[in-house]
Amino acid sequence: MARKKVQLQWIMDDTARRTTYKKRVKGLMKKVKELSILCGIEACAVVYSPYDPQPEVWPSPMEAVRVIGEFKCRPENDQTKKRFNQENYIRQRVAKAKDQVVKQQKKNRRTEMENLMYQCQAGGKGLQDLNIKDSSDLMWSIDDRLKAVGQKMEYFHHPAPQPSGAAAPAAVPVAQKTPLEVALESLENQMLMDLTPRPTDSLVTVGYPGGQDMMLPGPYGHYEDPSFWGHPFFT
Repeated sequence: MARKKVQLQWIMDDTARRTTYKKRVKGLMKKVKELSILCGIEACAVVYSPYDPQPEVWPSPMEAVRVIGEFKCRPENDQTKKRFNQENYIRQRVAKAKDQVVKQQKKNRRTEMENLMYQCQAGGKGLQDLNIKDSSDLMWSIDDRLKAVGQKMEYFHHPAPQPSGAAAPAAVPVAQKTPLEVALESLENQMLMDLTPRPTDSLVTVGYPGGQDMMLPGPYGHYEDPSFWGHPFFT
């Protein structure tokens, strides 16, 4: 069973605070010892408290003095390069909280624009009531959705080539398309049909009495059959 997360805040009760201090100091000394043994480094720990006249020291006062002296003999840049105090900790937490706020604001704005887009599609809200910022964000949201739909359609129309000898991928159930995707796919198919070049032999010249000729699209593979056109003759 997972241990309950501890809230990092001041303990009001003096007895509980003293008990927590003794427990945490013991655990801290154990962690420093493990760090020194496992990583092969020189380390020491000195903890002052209002509960004891003498500080808690690991491994011993003389060894702690030696380690601190060697640290002080190092260049100033080496001493302060990875220093982490309470001020730096608070600054790091504030910067992280600001990033989270910005991400949440963007997420909320995206959801708001999606709801606005659905309201406009349903006729519940008109575009003339939007200000410049809402209009700009709404256009960005629509473009983003269209881009995502286009990428999905491109993926289904042009699947990635499989390497030779590779086993065929398992069939993946296709998700049900939304009305927007259906409309965009229909529009794309219509545009492709309009842009497809017609074969040169698909046009035939049909002669009618009176000398009037007309170019008509011929049925593929059947335009040579006069019975298809009836009475008029072919030229």
